[in-house]
This record gives sequence, C-alpha cells and structure tokens, in this order.
Amino acid sequence: MADVINLTHISVNFDGQAAISDLSLKVAPHEILVLVGESGGGKTTILRTVSGLVQPTNGHITVNGLALNATNLRQIRLNMGYVLQQISLFPNMTIGQNLTLLPEIKHQPKKQTQQLIQTLMAAAQLPLAYLSQYPSELSGGEQQRVGIIRAFLGRPALILMDEPFSALDPVSREQLQDLTLAIHHRFHTTILFVTHDMNEALKMGQRIGVVKDGRILQLGTPDDLVRRPSDPYVQTLFKGSEARKTDNIYIRRLLLADFGQSQPYPNLPIVTVTGDTPLAACYAHLAAQQQLAITQNGQILGYLDGPSVWRFLAAKAQA
Repeated sequence: MADVINLTHISVNFDGQAAISDLSLKVAPHEILVLVGESGGGKTTILRTVSGLVQPTNGHITVNGLALNATNLRQIRLNMGYVLQQISLFPNMTIGQNLTLLPEIKHQPKKQTQQLIQTLMAAAQLPLAYLSQYPSELSGGEQQRVGIIRAFLGRPALILMDEPFSALDPVSREQLQDLTLAIHHRFHTTILFVTHDMNEALKMGQRIGVVKDGRILQLGTPDDLVRRPSDPYVQTLFKGSEARKTDNIYIRRLLLADFGQSQPYPNLPIVTVTGDTPLAACYAHLAAQQQLAITQNGQILGYLDGPSVWRFLAAKAQA
C-alpha cells in the first residue's frame, strides 16, 4: 500500500530562518508515528506543513497519494482529522452537532453515524445525555474526549494530533492516551502525533522520529531509540524517561523487540496481562513458571515466557 504521508526534501523558512531543513519522511498506512523533541525544534511546523497551513520553501508532499497543492487541498483536508492542544469545539453548537457536522458534510449515512457516536461515546465513558449539552457545560478533559471522537468519526485516512493532552492532568492524560489507542485499534487510522513528552512518545508511537533544529535525528521503534540511540541528543532525550528504568518498561515492548512469539509456549499455564503492564508486575508470574499472553484492547498480541524475558534483560544490560 502507498504511504499516507510522503515528504520529500522539504524545507521551510520563516523570515529567512530555516524551520525545516531538507527533511524527508514517510508515514505508512495504519501507523502511529510520533514526532518528539524540545519546543521550537520543528515538530509542529512539520505537522502544519502536512495540513497545508504552512507552504514549504522547497520539496514535494503527497497525502493519500495526492500532491499537496491548491487543487487538491480541500479533498485532502476532508479526509484528515485534527486533535489540537487547544480545545476546538464550536461553542455555539451542542456536542451532538459538533460530532455530526463533518459526517454530514461528507454525506455519511446518518444511521451509521449515530450508531458510531453511541459506540465511541461509550468507549470514551461519556453519557449520551452530553449530546444535547454545549461544550462550556463539560470539563476540559471531557471536551478533549469529544474532540478525539470527532476526529475519528469522519473516518479520515489521517489524523494529525498536536500536543493533544499536554494541558490535562496526569490521570486524564493517561485515560485519553488509552482512548486514542483503543479507537485506533478499531479503525486502524494513520496518526501523526506531536509531543514533547518522551514517555508519551514511547507509549503512543509504533515509530518515533526525534526532531531537532528542523531535522529528524533518528527514526525508529521505541526500543530502537531507548536501547540504540544514534545521536547524543537522542540518548540525552530518553535518558530520563521511565522506559530507561527496566522495571517500568511496558511488557508489550518486549514483543515489539521480537523477544516473544505469536503462539503459546507448550506445557506452560497462561496468564493474561495487558500490554501496558510494567515488567516488574510480571515477575511473579514468570517465577511461577507461567507464560504471559499480552493483550491490547482485547486482542492477543503475543506470548512471553521466562527465558524470553531473561534474554531481553540480558540484552538491555549489555546495551
């Protein structure tokens, strides 16, 4: 399948200063790709360039196979969702009206839209009574949940998320991360996600691009960046992350790093744990000669036994 986003040798200048320098990037279908780095490094400029809000000085961009130009811009944007740090619900419209606006513009079947709204409101733990209320009657976290639902509701091929949870408290932030991952698992929508939080990047990203001074210093899996940083800046950036502490590693990262297998190990009892379970919480199961079935949103991702975890720990100690 063709890449959803293809940036080829993109440069962006503001007042003669380079914001992006000869940057190339491809985002595959169904992927969550996270851009991470310090403020002012160029992450949001990359995202705004993809959306057509910033015109590149040089280079070529395609989104969903279409060249990003004035002719294709409306069609591209209709197939693109947005979740921003600033809550962007229309204040003079009810929650229901906010949610149905884009599906109506795209002429999506009303019955299908209503069924989807009910499903996603339940996933977001929002009562259906909120549909008749206005944004000002909801908390900030609840409004952002609605914003996430709205982004997915139009069934876009691509969603751009720019620091979407940074203004929220830690509990709400984690809940909305989980909600986004759960809905992504259902729809497999491609997501380009921007954050300055290394732990959020490690949790959300299937691949992570580290951005500094308008360039991508390293692009790889979470395990690549933590265990095999290719640049001193990347090493420093992730040095203080929770992922550096072995006991806090999400157990699913071992599967992503190919330390497990897709089928159960023979003759070992199975205990089920979610992919976001810290490694330390799994030691007792492994000591009891149990294997772990790692799940995400009700789906089994793979299996780990004691020896596979010990191999991971040994490799990490040598890294």
